[in-house]
Amino acid sequence: MRLDELPPGRVLAPLIPATRRERIETAVEAGGRHVNEQYEGWIAADPFRGGVRVLITGPQGFERAVLFALDEDPAVIAERVRETIDE
Repeated sequence: MRLDELPPGRVLAPLIPATRRERIETAVEAGGRHVNEQYEGWIAADPFRGGVRVLITGPQGFERAVLFALDEDPAVIAERVRETIDE
């Protein structure tokens, strides 16, 4: 599965309002559209930091976390996901 094909079950965020969750999912998917390899994104509320954490996993043991505020602009989220994958 590619990051841009994130199924609804991959969102582990019951503390995130549904409208925000949809915008975050869309932004995470947009950030992963440029890759050819298979990556997965796990979205969860981060109550300790008051925001959202996206754990991105991929080939060859790739595992990175992206943290951002709950009200972060979707374009910023997509760019941070893209930058994280390209590291």
